[in-house]
Amino acid sequence: MGYTHYWTFNKGKRGTAAETEAAYQQAMLECAKVVRYYYEREGGISGYTAHTKPGTYGGLNFNGKGDSGHETFTMREHYTQNDRAGFCKTAQKPYDILVVACLAILAYRLEEAVSVYSDGDVSDWHDGINLAQTVLRRKVSVPETINQVKGKKEKAV
Repeated sequence: MGYTHYWTFNKGKRGTAAETEAAYQQAMLECAKVVRYYYEREGGISGYTAHTKPGTYGGLNFNGKGDSGHETFTMREHYTQNDRAGFCKTAQKPYDILVVACLAILAYRLEEAVSVYSDGDVSDWHDGINLAQTVLRRKVSVPETINQVKGKKEKAV
């Protein structure tokens, strides 16, 4: 199947929909900020759209450019619009750094509302985590589920 990242949006506890949506919107803004930063400095991505103004399509899409692309990474406008389970095959091409950064941001903001998995292990996440930390100026960690899937005892970044 190739090098792939996976995620599952989990059904939240009753009465937490508004809180989950607010956390998702914050994640969208942070992911858009990271992608925009990368795009302006590195280029190398195509199909890039990030609209986060209320009342307009608030989705986020990007892929690598040309031969550096593989599959488009997409976050829908609202938490409930996403398919329950998703994946993005990156084949470890350069834009993988952005997919990793966005998944780490989602895991941080949504906590139990999302589970993130990867064909890679913790060491494959360092560049994406570092990018997110640089742009957001705060600590970002490898999602705990990466360690669980791989059965690794490595400490998250």
